[in-house]
Amino acid sequence: MFPQYRRVGVVALIALVVSTGTSGTAASVKDPLSAPLSGARTSVTVPASDDVFVSQAEPAKSFGTATWMSVCGTTCGSATAGQRIALTRFTISGVPGDAENVRATLELTSARTTATTVSARTVTGGWTEAATTWNTRPATGAVVATHSGFTADGTVELDVSSAVTGDGTYSFALTQSDPVTTVLYSSRETGDRGAKLTVTYGTGATPCAALPFDKPSVAALRASEKKVFGFYFPPFPVSIDNKDPAKDQYASWLDPAGSSGLYEDRGGYLRDRPLTRPVRPEPNWRQLDFETEVRQAIAQGLDGFIYEHHTSSDQRWNQLPKLLAAAQAVDPGFKIILSPDFPTVAGASSDTVVSDVLLAKGHPSLFTLPGGSVLLAPYHIDRQSPSWWRTAQDKLAAQGMRTSLMTIFNYWNGAGRTEWDPYVYGHSSWGANRPEVTDAFRRASEATHARGLTYMAPIGFEDTRAKELHYWEAQNSSTLRGSWQAAIDGDADWAQLVTWNDYGETHQAPSKVRGNVLADVNAYYTTWFKTGAAPEIARDALYYFHRSHKAGAPYDTSKQTAGKFTIPAGPGPVDEVELLAFVKEPGRLVVRQGDDVRTKDVTGAGVVSFKVPMVPGTTPVFELQRGGAAVQTLRSETPITPSVTYQDMIYHAGGGTACAS
Repeated sequence: MFPQYRRVGVVALIALVVSTGTSGTAASVKDPLSAPLSGARTSVTVPASDDVFVSQAEPAKSFGTATWMSVCGTTCGSATAGQRIALTRFTISGVPGDAENVRATLELTSARTTATTVSARTVTGGWTEAATTWNTRPATGAVVATHSGFTADGTVELDVSSAVTGDGTYSFALTQSDPVTTVLYSSRETGDRGAKLTVTYGTGATPCAALPFDKPSVAALRASEKKVFGFYFPPFPVSIDNKDPAKDQYASWLDPAGSSGLYEDRGGYLRDRPLTRPVRPEPNWRQLDFETEVRQAIAQGLDGFIYEHHTSSDQRWNQLPKLLAAAQAVDPGFKIILSPDFPTVAGASSDTVVSDVLLAKGHPSLFTLPGGSVLLAPYHIDRQSPSWWRTAQDKLAAQGMRTSLMTIFNYWNGAGRTEWDPYVYGHSSWGANRPEVTDAFRRASEATHARGLTYMAPIGFEDTRAKELHYWEAQNSSTLRGSWQAAIDGDADWAQLVTWNDYGETHQAPSKVRGNVLADVNAYYTTWFKTGAAPEIARDALYYFHRSHKAGAPYDTSKQTAGKFTIPAGPGPVDEVELLAFVKEPGRLVVRQGDDVRTKDVTGAGVVSFKVPMVPGTTPVFELQRGGAAVQTLRSETPITPSVTYQDMIYHAGGGTACAS
């Protein structure tokens, strides 16, 4: 259906109370995931730093100094337009990066006894206590919690865990449909009776830690001068059409007979999709999906997205305002770099680039350099000359928007391209798609630094294109690990995941086929990249990478009539199963494929890649042993088949720590 476009008040923390134990606040927090809360729990409680309510009946009035907050429905007091909405903001600090089972409770104190129902919603825009009115109120997002029934001077708790991920600033809107006013005490004007947010969490002492290492807090990672971004490809968001995942556009692209049979001769347009979700009832579901991806990126240690931007009749390309708003709503520190698409023919005007970029002018979520200029990072920038880009920058400057350039060459190993140096802030290259090229990016980093410029290293995993029946041999996780090693060894300033979400070529976002495996591995390497030291392995974790069949396995030529997958460049196919083990102490790795059993002894803590030949007709089982006993066992979710109807050349993956596997 859709063709793929492609490149050939004061916000302040007033008080912080921290207590540790296995009882108290933690016991009162509802656990929507039924996850175990055993082990030591820590509570962080903060009062609201800002609060205000707004009234539809008095749309231009600010109630920032009121000693209460009113919440009421549209027909409040028999009025036809009398809705009241309350806003409250909190800043959480001190939650460690390895926090587990994070739970958040919003505590409210009522000034009256009512039978009303109040909902807590996310806030998707900016606001201030002093100036916000009904007319200037921010947009609100999804309902995250509700509570019915209030007693004068009594407190209630709303479970807002789904909206709180750790350190950060969070705003909630309190709404209701009842015509009877709910009156709540506010924070700064009423002291202890004001709204509070309590975040409870466990640390490595809990039995189900998600990562094999203790990840620093978001604040600690972001304090590093080194930055990591994900290249975002707009045609493939979390959902195209907000339909049931079994019947949506992704399902059509994965189905050989989908898209009116356009890709039936090659088994469908895609081989993977984003993690699925139910249909969203909210009208702003696109922004809420972006918020999900921003949180996923932050969990991997990313500082922002590089967003390929242009306007188009295909509405998927026109969602930049929603991504910018999502970044601002989730974490104002998460920034967006624009990668403007542009005409490539000689003599083409830059006017469309200028108009597209100006659409985001002044937005606080845009990434800006210390001098205040907005950074642009166009893919394959050299399809136009440096002077062409300087003209575009001059036009933007005339409109009050200063910009700087970061090159993204299609491939660059550090040689030549000196004609660009006077025009740009730094250099980068498009992604690594096979392990033998990754070291070129270490050399490119060194060459860029020798020129006094900033280098952004590409981090690739694989490149497989069902639509073109092409793939490059990534050798399981070798390309990903080699990309990161080149960035670390070359002392790159920044890094970019290439790409975050191009499911037609290469993607590293959490997905149906690979789950969160790449997220875990990238979190390890972003921590290493930013801190300058490989993280200590605190918990064992097993991850696997393998295809669902050998590259040369027979396929049904009566159905896959377009031909077989071919490799355009580099060595031929590698048919191996990889166990990537994060081990905290010596042990033995085992890979079983039916009667074929291979072992590898590990003599110390660290990250170990163990590869063995693929055995068709089996489902691999992976094990970590110590003292002859299994410490962790992991069974692949992908059987290796001797023959297939359609070829599937992407690498499948799974695993994690003991509780994940």
